Amino acid sequence: MTYRYLGLCISGTEDICAQILARRLKDLCGLSLSGGSVDFTTAVPYSDLNLFCFNNIFRVLYTAPAAPTPEGLAGFLRSLPSAPVDWLACRDNPRGARTFRLVSSCCGQLVSVPKKAKASLEEKLRAESCLRPDRSLPDSEFWTMVRSDGQGWLLKRLSRHKAYDKLLSPGELHPELAYMLCWLSDPKPGDIICDPFCGHGAIPRERCRRFPYSEIFAFDTEERRLASARRKLPRRGNVHIKKQDALKLTEVLAPGTVDAFVTDPPWGLYQDVGMSLEEFYSRALAEMSACLKPGGRIVLLTAAKDALPAALKSAPGLSLAGRYDILVSGKKAGILLLKKGTLQKM
Repeated sequence: MTYRYLGLCISGTEDICAQILARRLKDLCGLSLSGGSVDFTTAVPYSDLNLFCFNNIFRVLYTAPAAPTPEGLAGFLRSLPSAPVDWLACRDNPRGARTFRLVSSCCGQLVSVPKKAKASLEEKLRAESCLRPDRSLPDSEFWTMVRSDGQGWLLKRLSRHKAYDKLLSPGELHPELAYMLCWLSDPKPGDIICDPFCGHGAIPRERCRRFPYSEIFAFDTEERRLASARRKLPRRGNVHIKKQDALKLTEVLAPGTVDAFVTDPPWGLYQDVGMSLEEFYSRALAEMSACLKPGGRIVLLTAAKDALPAALKSAPGLSLAGRYDILVSGKKAGILLLKKGTLQKM
């Protein structure tokens, strides 16, 4: 038996998600990337997927062309009761599930649909899923979705995330993005990792939760953010949370000892760094490069992509190995993967 899934991700990270899927799923097939989504098929059930790069994961029940307009969505919705939908998959419900809600989305925005068409599909879903409609506190969700590429989808939502606005501190990275940054550092069990701009601890927390490591250093200059990081990170002897200037890393880290820096430095939009961004990034990269092992990696998330070329010139041995242009909370940003050259044998 195979399962077809649609994973929704941060726009621009589709290639990263595809790399993660290719490494984790040996039987991966039907891979298709579109703006902010990855369509894939595997024999692995959702309970065993353990994919943390997606905002949401859905089981695909049916897909067909549909105009990317509210009218196109309404027409797609009216066609579904008689369409060749995988109705059997509708019955694959979590234990104890009794109710469902029907959600409709057009080009990434939740929209209302004609009541008659919605009621007709709800009745069909009720009969096929053995669940009853509940629009307030449902156990399951079915989604009708038309995306900007002109494709309509009937989906069953599998992931159940809590509301991030209640869990995360202002400005804190979402776990999916922190996970992908950590993944790009090529994690290994013996790694010594550092986030010199740790903020509320999103990146080191995700490394602790999802990947092996030997030691983690989480630095920041603001005590309020460090207090937040201490509440979220595990209290272990190999997890070091400290007030430290990222421009003076060589005062606390020995040269050539760190396997990877994974970090989200100031973007220069809301925080004054006391100098030009170009100089700030130059000094930060020089410090990280000095502490990095030969062959080590630096993974940066920043909106100040234009400051990087000049900054790289101040960090001998570092080279740009990858770049992913993404959107973070509607702002253009980039994930930059830098590598330090290996020592050549004489």
